[in-house]
Amino acid sequence: MVAAVCTLSLLAIAALLAVQLAQVYGRSRGALLGVAILAAPIMVWWLLDGNAPSSTAPADWSAIPSVTSEACVKCHADHYNSWRRTYHRTMTRDPRPEYVKGDFDNIVYEYQGLTTRLTREGNSYFMETIDPRWALIRGRAGDNFQGLPPPTRVKLRVDRLVGSHWIQEYMHKDANGRYSRLPILYHIVERRWVHSNGAFLTPDSDDFWAQCRGAAWNDSCLYCHNTGPSKNPLRDLRGQIMSYRTEVTELGIACEACHGPGGEHVAVNRNPARRLALQGSNAGDASIVYPARLPVPRRDEICARCHGALVPKSAMWDPLTHRDPFIPGQDLTRYNSFFWSEAEQAALAGRAASGPGGQPTDKHPPLPNDGRFWGDGTPLTTALEYNGMARSACYQNGGGDLSCLSCHSMHTADPNFLLKPEMETNQACYPCHANYRGRLTEHTHHAADSPGSLCYNCHMPHVVYSLLNTHRSHRIEIPDVQISRDTGKPHACNLCHLDKSLGWTQDQLAGWSERQRQRRRPLSAEEESVSAALLLLATRDARTRVLVAGAFSNPAAQRASGTDWHGSFLTRLLDDERYPAVRYLAHRGLRVAHGKTMSAEYDYLATPAQRRVQLGTLRARFDAAPLQRRLPYLPLTPEGLPDEIALRRLLDKRHDPDVTINE
Repeated sequence: MVAAVCTLSLLAIAALLAVQLAQVYGRSRGALLGVAILAAPIMVWWLLDGNAPSSTAPADWSAIPSVTSEACVKCHADHYNSWRRTYHRTMTRDPRPEYVKGDFDNIVYEYQGLTTRLTREGNSYFMETIDPRWALIRGRAGDNFQGLPPPTRVKLRVDRLVGSHWIQEYMHKDANGRYSRLPILYHIVERRWVHSNGAFLTPDSDDFWAQCRGAAWNDSCLYCHNTGPSKNPLRDLRGQIMSYRTEVTELGIACEACHGPGGEHVAVNRNPARRLALQGSNAGDASIVYPARLPVPRRDEICARCHGALVPKSAMWDPLTHRDPFIPGQDLTRYNSFFWSEAEQAALAGRAASGPGGQPTDKHPPLPNDGRFWGDGTPLTTALEYNGMARSACYQNGGGDLSCLSCHSMHTADPNFLLKPEMETNQACYPCHANYRGRLTEHTHHAADSPGSLCYNCHMPHVVYSLLNTHRSHRIEIPDVQISRDTGKPHACNLCHLDKSLGWTQDQLAGWSERQRQRRRPLSAEEESVSAALLLLATRDARTRVLVAGAFSNPAAQRASGTDWHGSFLTRLLDDERYPAVRYLAHRGLRVAHGKTMSAEYDYLATPAQRRVQLGTLRARFDAAPLQRRLPYLPLTPEGLPDEIALRRLLDKRHDPDVTINE
């Protein structure tokens, strides 16, 4: 089609030239000159078209050279600019002023009575802090730290940044090429410095460097936060890593992470004849990977490379470079095994070359204190979104229409969560569930414009934690009371109706359908009579507590359950809370509900003695306004204050093992 249009255009030009030249030079000379002028571009076009490279895909993608995103902007300025706005681009950066989020203007940050100074010298940034060797001695001493020598200090340069959306971490590169996490991080959301003990879900620790030991960027951050990574470890005779010569094609998640190596694509499209031919074709350009044209499993595995739980198959990786061999469009399980519990992760790590593919397995079910999965296999931390989607009935093992790209886009979406327009509404579900469009309230039993009628809130609730926040699950499922009580995964209804018990939830659901009536199970007296939020905060482990604490900030939950009871109960529960992340989210709920003037005088990273005083002051303020309304699922005294004896009885039942989530 393009060739025909070009030929007709050239013939038309030739006819006009012939007429004009004949008038000037005469018929014979004019005709010869017209032919010569016309022949030149035709010859050039013929040469270009005859030498246009093949439109078939490369036989060996691994042999294609890589290019950076700057090579793409010349022809794809709109896609380049939309990608540039995303947080994927700035996941990893060099410490240049435009990327550093924290305040290094000679700031002194204090934690556990120990100070860290953050300074800038020109365009270099430094953290002067506690020597990790002294911190280890202090941590081992525990409560018997009297008589320790004064703390020694080190001044470390910031050589790499990780994160630009929620939290920014700072890395120091040592003489062996190892990038290590520094102990002070910047909480972008709160615009404040925080200690690493308070940046992740982990219990209080006496070791100032506890969350940084063994955390090398070269090992843990490299593969998902960069494009074209090669670890390049150098080992001694015993196989121990001595140093690194780590390389990446580009810091952050750039074009090649989704579209594959672009060297050939750039080279062949220097030919204008090829570009013109492609513009008139719907076949696409086989010299680059276009995710939307791939089968659903292959396109989703591009996302799963970083948003799935993987263990490398060592036999398929270069043992010298440890370069990630996966190229978008390939089968991810050729190089990696998915895991569906920490137990399975450990088992796969012990098997060098093989493992299951991408389908869920119950061979190694999650243990009760699995830090990455709930007991029913639902991911409980971010970066495992693919695992959640893959367990959804909607996904049909990748054989249906549902895909990561159904809701998300790197180029047409809001940078915050990369959701396409309208994907925050029920329009995300109606293409496959159109029958609910006309009977929404009949299905949800909530007003059409209320949060209770938003599909996400019931079928993708906030049961995922990371980075001092709660997030939606990507496992699309029907909430189940029995699973909630067995696993500790909060029930979707009780993440909104914070003042209601699990028994209340079961009764409500049973009144809606025969299916739910058949699901009824006996519950304990406390599960029937005590607010599920309160019961979980008092008795369950930190994984559950952090999610329930996060729900207190949800405006929908505040409207559904009221906020007048939050302060008196949360300030009492925080007395016994040894996880800083739980303390932070619970206090954030109070700030959202009551404003900073009412609840700002609390620092979740203050010393225990300081926190007790702060909580006492807050508690007195909230107790000054006892509850005047009836709340049947809250243990209250006749005076409208929390029943201290009933609360203590619940707290004495707490199951509180050490759990760590470093995401």
